[in-house]
Amino acid sequence: MEPSDADASLNVLLVHVWYWPHLGGGNQHVEHIARQLVKRGHKATVWCADLPEHDEKQFVRDGVEVIRLPPKMVLAGIDPVVSVKKLNMDFDVVHLHDILPVLIRRSLKRAKKLKVPVVTTFHNDYIKTGMIAKSFKALRWVVQGRRTLNTSDARIALTPYYANHLKQRGVNDPIDILPNGFEPVAEDPVRPGLLPSDADQHPIMVFVGRLSEQKGLDVLMDAWNKYCDAGPPNARLAIAGSGELNEWLDQRIASAKQPDSIHKLGRVEDSEKRWLFENAKAVLLPSRFEGLPTVLLEAMNAGAPTVMSDVNDLGRLVTEPDAGLSIPPGDVDALLEAISTILKANDEQIMRWSTNGKEASKPYLWSTITEDLLQIYRRVKR
Repeated sequence: MEPSDADASLNVLLVHVWYWPHLGGGNQHVEHIARQLVKRGHKATVWCADLPEHDEKQFVRDGVEVIRLPPKMVLAGIDPVVSVKKLNMDFDVVHLHDILPVLIRRSLKRAKKLKVPVVTTFHNDYIKTGMIAKSFKALRWVVQGRRTLNTSDARIALTPYYANHLKQRGVNDPIDILPNGFEPVAEDPVRPGLLPSDADQHPIMVFVGRLSEQKGLDVLMDAWNKYCDAGPPNARLAIAGSGELNEWLDQRIASAKQPDSIHKLGRVEDSEKRWLFENAKAVLLPSRFEGLPTVLLEAMNAGAPTVMSDVNDLGRLVTEPDAGLSIPPGDVDALLEAISTILKANDEQIMRWSTNGKEASKPYLWSTITEDLLQIYRRVKR
């Protein structure tokens, strides 16, 4: 008896500029998909740029074949110029994760030439400031971004907001909505080694993410300084992550009104992240722009009340299930008010936020998301 299309094993190429050991939401998204595919008996290969440089250029990790491509140069510090001409492209489906980088465009061109179906996921829309930067972004969208999506055999947006956003910018229907997912941390929780021994004698407000302007780290620090205006705070702020604002954060903590109330933890292991979420009074996510952050889903699943900036309609993911609070992006006073509200909340309210968050996160498990993604792969393969 011949196997059905639903049973047939697929050979999938996933393309994203960044991948392990680089840290970031996009490459974690790709990594989870790849692992889920392998778990189901499919073959998964990842093409990425060799940034940061890694000793091995081709290896297998968690059953996923990874090919890291050394760039000839890096345009504007963010777009590696790599070649895919000599790479084998004998795949059933190519799944692109981004729309503008050289690696994405060259992979798309090669796939179309070889008649390999292409699926493209649009993750988020980066904010640019200044007339020149905005004009260049608009030009790249017209010349590259929209073309990438319209040339693809299937297009994926992470949220209904982004699906409507793309339609308004001339992207063809249909657009599948397939959110980011998360995988609960399997390891037992471990208290972060850099967290002082007496920190958890106070309510802990937690930030986990890349140390960048995108994540609203300056908004967080400004709000915490205002919270400390009244004197030594009862709560503590734990900041976990790494990124381009690492040194800036050191300076901000040193000049803070109550520096002893802020604990910089650096990059944390999954077990440590789980401990932070499970012991947080709240998780604070004052982002300026996002697709659908994994940290939000992980925090809700762990039962942490969450404060999410209402950027790209993400606030409703917290407010509709009553799993926390939402604030306008970039609003220091609103974040301060949210912090105060959570610190003053009684046990019943905290438990309601916690329980609702756990329940609301369940549809975003990677096991569920991957099954929906496989349906898209099989649709374009026919």
